[in-house]
Amino acid sequence: MQGVDEKRPLHHPLVLQWQEWDSLLRRVKVRSVRRPLLGAAYQGDTEPAFTEEEIRYLGESLPRAFQQVNEQEQVAFALARPSQAGLDQVTSGVWFAGEDRIHLRLANCRIAVTMPSIRKQIWKDPLFAQAGAFYEFVPGDGQSLTPSSRDGGNPFRSDPEELVIEYKLAAGARPDPVSSEPAAQPVPPRSLEEQLSLLKRLREQGLITEEDYRTKKQQLLDRL
Repeated sequence: MQGVDEKRPLHHPLVLQWQEWDSLLRRVKVRSVRRPLLGAAYQGDTEPAFTEEEIRYLGESLPRAFQQVNEQEQVAFALARPSQAGLDQVTSGVWFAGEDRIHLRLANCRIAVTMPSIRKQIWKDPLFAQAGAFYEFVPGDGQSLTPSSRDGGNPFRSDPEELVIEYKLAAGARPDPVSSEPAAQPVPPRSLEEQLSLLKRLREQGLITEEDYRTKKQQLLDRL
C-alpha cells in the first residue's frame, strides 16, 4: 500500500471498518475479454475480482491506509497470486474517495508477469499497465463505470478501468424495508368493571381457585 498524488479533489481520510471493506470487495466483479486479431471478440464468465486471501489482506490494510493519506493522495496497491502455470498473476491499481463515492482503478488484473523488471515497475507504480490478458469490470447494484471506461474496450487504451461505488452502499448502509402492514395500534387498558367480570368468569370456568379469585379481587379494589 502506498500514496499516489491525485489532482482531483478527494474526500480523505475515509473511515470504513474492515467489515465494510470486506462487503465492498466481495461485490467487485470482473470478466475476461478476448479480442483476437481475426474473429469475433468474446467475454468470459463474471467472477470475483479478488480471492479470499486478497480480500482478507485488503480488508485489513485499506482501513489503515485511508486513515493515513491526505486529500491529494490515492491508495495504491499491487497483489500477486500464483497461477497453475507457475507464473505470478498481478493485480494492481488505486482506490480513492470523492463526492460520496469510492473509486477503484485497475491498471492490471491477473496479468501474468514473466520478467522481474516488469514486476518491479508495477510495484513501483501500480498504475503502470502491462499488456496481456484483459479484464473488465461488471458493475452491480450501486456501481457504475466512468465515461473513460466506456470506450468500447480498446485493448490499447492507456487509462485504467475505473469503477465507481456509491459510498452508502459501500459502507453497508441499506434503506429500511417499508412494510405494507398497518402499524399496530396500542391496546387500551381494561376498566375495573371489565377486570372484575373477567376474574369472575375465570373462577366460574375453574381456571382459578376461590382463594385466587378473592385475592386478585381485593388487589383490584385496593387500587381505587
